[in-house]
Amino acid sequence: MIKLIGKLIGIYLSVLNVFSPRLAGKHAFFVFCYPFKVKLKPKQQAFYNTAEWLSFEFEGKKLAMYKWGSGSKSILCVHGWSSNTYRWKKYIETLDKNEYTVYAFDAPGHGNSEGTILNVPIYARALETVIGKIGKLDCVLAHSIGAFTSMYLFHNKPELSPAKMVVMSSPGSAEEFVNFFEKLLKPSKKLMVSMETYFEEYVGLSVAHFNINSFAVDQQAKALIIHDELDKETPFTNAIDLHKVWKNSELTVTKGFGHKMRDISVVESVVGFFGADLKQEVLV
Repeated sequence: MIKLIGKLIGIYLSVLNVFSPRLAGKHAFFVFCYPFKVKLKPKQQAFYNTAEWLSFEFEGKKLAMYKWGSGSKSILCVHGWSSNTYRWKKYIETLDKNEYTVYAFDAPGHGNSEGTILNVPIYARALETVIGKIGKLDCVLAHSIGAFTSMYLFHNKPELSPAKMVVMSSPGSAEEFVNFFEKLLKPSKKLMVSMETYFEEYVGLSVAHFNINSFAVDQQAKALIIHDELDKETPFTNAIDLHKVWKNSELTVTKGFGHKMRDISVVESVVGFFGADLKQEVLV
């Protein structure tokens, strides 16, 4: 069904491109800026309620931010696409709250936050706003597009960089998103040109500019890069290439945990990297 819907959207956009390349390019670009917002379950909201809520305004929308603990070291958790703060539950429960103050926020259009669209530039601006409210960070824990966005922001504004950063299951470049678009929608070559043209108009940069290898060269943080060999959403080779160019980085390779990396050993690796005591719990 998803493939059929994708094909129909591709046909519609390709036809539209004949009459208005700019409009078709705009629509094509925003097809992948609308995250699927999952309704939070009662147990998820119950976890949110263990935090201190620190909601704030961002570009006309209300975003939800959360705080746990009162330690002298700060950690900010940055989730991935169609995810939310709940994905950090075991990490937050495991970290020593006397040592750390842990922050997390739901990206625009995710979790308890308002909004309907999200892309890397929007996410980066939201992340910068969050850091502005928290102050200087000691650690960042980021997954998937959250990791990609964090590297993008700290590349552009190194003064915001934390001392330590965990990069989990990161995409390698914006071209990966473009390739996914082509596979799903089967668009015409002219439509692809229109979309990339609109992308450059909207962002002010080319698709090729968004590449973690170029972002990583001048990163200030010490990094732990974690990626699963069998990740079907973001290629494992991204982590290999990233580790080669990120001078102050460690690489942890897993097998069988997939893109979401839901295993207690991953939690242990992350918390150990940050230097906190562990509680031996089983991840569910």
